[in-house]
Amino acid sequence: MTTKPKLPSHQRFFLGIDGGGTKTVGLLADQAGHIIAKAGAGASNYHAVGEEQTKRVLANVTSQLIADADAALELCTCCLGLAGVGSPADSKVVGRICDDIGLPGNRILTHDAQIALVGGAEELSGVIIIAGTGSIVYGINAAGQEAQAGGWGHLLGDEGSGYDIARRALQAVSRAADGRGVRTQLSSLILKALEFTQPRELVSWMHSVSKDRVAQLAGVVFDAANTNDSVAQRILDEAADELTVAARVVIDNLGFCQPFDLVLSGGIFSHQPTFAASLRSRLRDITPHARVCLPKREPAYGAVLLGMSKQCRLG
Repeated sequence: MTTKPKLPSHQRFFLGIDGGGTKTVGLLADQAGHIIAKAGAGASNYHAVGEEQTKRVLANVTSQLIADADAALELCTCCLGLAGVGSPADSKVVGRICDDIGLPGNRILTHDAQIALVGGAEELSGVIIIAGTGSIVYGINAAGQEAQAGGWGHLLGDEGSGYDIARRALQAVSRAADGRGVRTQLSSLILKALEFTQPRELVSWMHSVSKDRVAQLAGVVFDAANTNDSVAQRILDEAADELTVAARVVIDNLGFCQPFDLVLSGGIFSHQPTFAASLRSRLRDITPHARVCLPKREPAYGAVLLGMSKQCRLG
């Protein structure tokens, strides 16, 4: 049996947590930024799962990290980037949860877009376009000024997201069924994907499934576009245009005039390279000095980097 070496008792550690609506990932790093423990658990967006479940998940992840690394919690600088943290009231709730589970006071509470940017760029400033089930563009400049566009949720916005692309496709199917819109391969492809025989079956389905399930149909739109379906291609062009407009707003508001990282994050970009290339072309037109890239590190590591930056400021 091997014995796990005990880490120096005087060493300070950096705990980074990425808490989302589906899963939570935690990392523990040493003073050089080397990852020494990783843990995962379920969702920790308290708006979706409630405070008690969020508390259990964060306590579980934290205890796993500390146990695996044989570290002392009081020697940790913590950074939590959680989905749904968008106001002082949210920070107050999460702060109370952190107090209850014993996370030390030297901590940063922020939203998941910031840690995704910092991890994706491996820098404290830049811009990130996130397009998965939902969408948002977030940026922070060297002066610490923040700006965002989008992130309004699937009922008010999320343009360019998987949900938005799928919803537009379903609307195109309904219009084609009535004769109000042009015929499209989306009709047969979506009905086949859902094992339906009639477009009207989409009505009850749309009201009974989650937004994640709807967003999964975005893949059908990309398949149709690959066969030169004009309706599908128009939907994807409009999605790329929406993300470009949101990026332009954030870039202009933050006054970026020097080279900076512009990170493309989320399943839409990682699974659809042609769409990512189309967006890159649009972005080059509006901001030629941006370094457009896919994420360099995961969001939880961005939380680690934010924690390390705080420690440096504390000196």
